[in-house]
Amino acid sequence: MKYLFSGDIQYYSGRKQKKKYMKKVLVILLVVLVVMFSAGSFLMIHDTYQQMFGRADRPERTVYQSYEDIAQDYSRTEIGFPSQGNTLKGYLYGPKKAQALVVISHGMGGGADSYIKEATYFAKRGFKVLAFDNTGSYDSEGDGIVGLSQSVIDLDAALSYVEHNEELKKLPVLLYGHSWGGWAVASILHYDHDITAAVSVAGYNSPMEMIMDWVKDDMGLLRYAEYPYIWIYQKALFGGAANLSAAECINETDTPVLIMQGTEDKVVGCDTVSIMAHQEEITNPNAKFIRWSEDGQNGHSDLFRDPENAVYRQEVADSWDALQEQYGGDVPEGEAARWYAGVDKARMSKLDEVFMQDVYQFFKEALEE
Repeated sequence: MKYLFSGDIQYYSGRKQKKKYMKKVLVILLVVLVVMFSAGSFLMIHDTYQQMFGRADRPERTVYQSYEDIAQDYSRTEIGFPSQGNTLKGYLYGPKKAQALVVISHGMGGGADSYIKEATYFAKRGFKVLAFDNTGSYDSEGDGIVGLSQSVIDLDAALSYVEHNEELKKLPVLLYGHSWGGWAVASILHYDHDITAAVSVAGYNSPMEMIMDWVKDDMGLLRYAEYPYIWIYQKALFGGAANLSAAECINETDTPVLIMQGTEDKVVGCDTVSIMAHQEEITNPNAKFIRWSEDGQNGHSDLFRDPENAVYRQEVADSWDALQEQYGGDVPEGEAARWYAGVDKARMSKLDEVFMQDVYQFFKEALEE
């Protein structure tokens, strides 16, 4: 009996040690899996950011007017200012004696010249205008555009330049931004700048909301597992600017803000990720909202275009698609040059007077308060 009892103790002690050993193995395996998944996630996110947010170089040709097309009618002064180690290219338009300064923040994939019609519209009405190329865009330095939060960092740098310029710092500051820039002109209200009014066109509410909306079709439910890694990556890239919410930033001040959004926007969904989608959360008493729902003027980039030319713009797009199909996606240089030469750039670029009048009137009322 003595030996049997001793053997039982050894047997149960052995089982207990084996269980402890198995638990350790499982914990180690779990840790290894988490580390591997985390490393794989960060590598995937890094590669995705490199692909999505590479340089946005100036296109060789465009169907819209650029400065060269109207240079004979509008003079401008080129400037440069630093943003996180890169020199950004900027352009000043308008009279020497101006009633205010309009700073334009452009959309992703474009540059200052993408909004040349808006810049000259404001300049003709007595405003000084500063338009600039964000990091990695057009004529500014930078290996890439970095990400969705970069636009507010570059806008902060532009406003810092304004505040140290003897001529510009005397003027009230008005902001106009579209898409990437639409988020920036709202989120910059979190920063310490004196802003008289801001107009946000088709702006997303937050970079994280926008990114998660982009990846939902490719990643499905897996995107929720990747959310913490995307958040950490964003934080590492952009610090405090990483997770700014436009709605929350608008609520931090009583600065007049006009939110303009197309109801059929396929890039920044009106009812999903746009600032407009968060309208009920915005408590700033001076915030105003305009939804555009008319066909030909309710998308992402046609809000400010003349709706009477919507059919022509579609014809141009269809014509290029047909040419691409004809040559298997590789249109010969000569054919491409002839096609672009046949496009009426002025007609493609014409702004909607009603839209711009809404913006102009909003600015005027803010200046009069």
